[in-house]
Amino acid sequence: MKRKYIVIGILLFCLLFFYTIAYAFLTKQVRVGNYWTRIDDNTSQGENAGAYRGFMNTKGHYLWWPSTAIDWAGWYIGCKDWVDEDGEVWPIMLTGASAVEFDEENVTMPVPDEDGYYIRRTMRYQPPKIVVDGYEVQDPFPLEGDEVAPEKIPGTADIMITSRINTDIGVTIDQKVLAWSVRNHDDYIIWDWTFTNTGNTDLDEDIELPNQTLDSLYFMRFSRLERWDSQYWYTGQGEYEEDTLRVRYAYPSRRGDSGTTDDTGDAIATGNGNMTNPPGFLWNPYTVGTGILHVDKSPNDPTDDFDQPAMTGTENSDLQWTRSNPSSMDPVADWTRVYRVMKEGWEWRGNVPRLTEENNPFPEKTIRPGHRSARMEWSAVPGVNNIHDLDWVTYGAAFHWAAGPYTLKPGESIRVVWADGFGVMNSLKIWEVGTDWENGVCEPPEGMTFDTGAGTGLEDNMPIPFKNNPDLYNNDYNDWAKDCWVFTGIDSFLANMSAAQWAVSNNYNVPVPPPPPSIEVASNPDKIIISWGDESEAAADFAGYRLYRSEGLRYEGYIPTEDTPTREHGEWKLVRDFPGNSVHQYEDNEVIRGTAYFYYVTAYDDGVSNGPDVRNSGAVLESGRYLNMTTRAAYLTREAGSNLDDIVIVPNPYNYAARELQFPGEPDKIMFYELPTKCTIRIYTESGDLVTTIEHTGSGDRSWGELPIEHMTTETGQLPVSGLYIANFQTPDGNSVNRKFIIIR
Repeated sequence: MKRKYIVIGILLFCLLFFYTIAYAFLTKQVRVGNYWTRIDDNTSQGENAGAYRGFMNTKGHYLWWPSTAIDWAGWYIGCKDWVDEDGEVWPIMLTGASAVEFDEENVTMPVPDEDGYYIRRTMRYQPPKIVVDGYEVQDPFPLEGDEVAPEKIPGTADIMITSRINTDIGVTIDQKVLAWSVRNHDDYIIWDWTFTNTGNTDLDEDIELPNQTLDSLYFMRFSRLERWDSQYWYTGQGEYEEDTLRVRYAYPSRRGDSGTTDDTGDAIATGNGNMTNPPGFLWNPYTVGTGILHVDKSPNDPTDDFDQPAMTGTENSDLQWTRSNPSSMDPVADWTRVYRVMKEGWEWRGNVPRLTEENNPFPEKTIRPGHRSARMEWSAVPGVNNIHDLDWVTYGAAFHWAAGPYTLKPGESIRVVWADGFGVMNSLKIWEVGTDWENGVCEPPEGMTFDTGAGTGLEDNMPIPFKNNPDLYNNDYNDWAKDCWVFTGIDSFLANMSAAQWAVSNNYNVPVPPPPPSIEVASNPDKIIISWGDESEAAADFAGYRLYRSEGLRYEGYIPTEDTPTREHGEWKLVRDFPGNSVHQYEDNEVIRGTAYFYYVTAYDDGVSNGPDVRNSGAVLESGRYLNMTTRAAYLTREAGSNLDDIVIVPNPYNYAARELQFPGEPDKIMFYELPTKCTIRIYTESGDLVTTIEHTGSGDRSWGELPIEHMTTETGQLPVSGLYIANFQTPDGNSVNRKFIIIR
């Protein structure tokens, strides 16, 4: 069946990376809260073409680079004694879309809806228009398959993405993905799946297996983190009767090549590949994972079975028989192996069943995964060991969990719901902790104490492997204090999973603010004018607007409060509060020439009609920052100059050591002032080699590079080295002037 629309470029991407895909899958983006991802129509969330990659924004996005939470995910369904259309009995039947390979033609087949769409994106309200100096910068909407239809969305989610697939096992899967932009609920994304035994094993309307009962059926999902160069401990909750959450998560540990240096949170300035961590930068201080929120007890009992999932574990994500499309696997050896993992756990590790007090009374209760004593492991530094947990710790580890067994008669269904999410301290605190640690003056969160040898013991939030190895710090107070801050991400992650659990238990009825207004930003010579629409005022409990601004960094995402300090540049600052609906424009005069400015406007309610929430019930709520945040910088403009002799280069000299002071948030930037309306700028080395050419029109100002990631780069994208440079400015009539400037690195 021909698709209604085509994804351009996927085939080329796949050829370049030697991937094998039956069809080019279709995707929709979730970009409303702090956690973004792409959803594909065949439910694979796989590695091919980067379909998944859940990005953490605002709380983990620095220097225009988002941090990846979960790199890819996949799933399998398996059952016993399956009978195919020809009457042949298969002792084990396996289907699914793995994290790397899938087959949309024969195994996991997307089904078009009544309008011919394979994937739909439904919004609760019309996304606002965002205009900066005449350029529309909002995400395109509507695309094919998009609509605004709040009545179709369960509860109050801001966005819902839906798709349906048939599988060759005869199970049809209906997928709903839900996300919110409101605080308390903006750090996770929920996946709500219904599995129905339709007996349809292909894409036509005929039912191939009308009488097939699926016996001993399991559903298994697995997710791999993309954590760059760092290594992490994997653990979870849900094994004990007193547990209130069922989660699998990973938190930072030490890298295998760090030797005696504590780089928890990836604090060593090695970055990723050829990138280097800037001063005060913690690359990965996050805790990330998944929470199992609801699993039906049976097809006839839709209540949540807290004894599910039946199996949890962590293993090497590079095992081929967990990465492959079932149709390309050995149906005896591989299918049997996967099914055994679903049912029993990893055969060389063993299953970890529910650890009941009856079977494991205190103090003999079995130690939960990830809380065992750490063991010593090889280090790249001779004679030095690093501690690793007994659970897998590597770049290529993956979470696994499986629900089952179920018996599904024809027409019966089961529902499984989970969330992906993360936890981390706020952005400014990450910078502060990293800077203090590098300077050797880090202090822990309030209430934590360090054992300096007096025998008083540690009072901190360290995970068990760290607590079991107190000599790890060798009385290094600075390292210990930094790690205490990094591990606050564990509590944040658990709080976010509790919020997701609350949302499911309350049928997705999360209290929400008014919708955000459209926004328009206009740069002027002496001010920047911000205007916004009145869409938000349709909400019955609308109470006013708030205008926020960031200098230089638009994605750092920190908003100062009375309880947290501020920094001169980089954080989002509340510019003005506008109660009521009488103001829709603001002239920002507190701006500096040459600095980039970003804005967003929220709408807030009166809080009176906001019902219960997981926390802060009845609080005033405001719309999410990413819904109308400008992604193109606004600058003070300047009238074009009339004399080439007036051209000025700033800063001159450019000094790398002072890069953070010259243009905040844009450390590799040089400005040219008093330019004519139109000219060509050619930059040469002292020896006459052309570095780059810039065609300038309009304002009297121009930066070296239009975008932050292009500032002061050569034609090949490289930063120029130290030396003397010559800038030639030539007008269309042939007049020109040269200016010398120096770069010091």
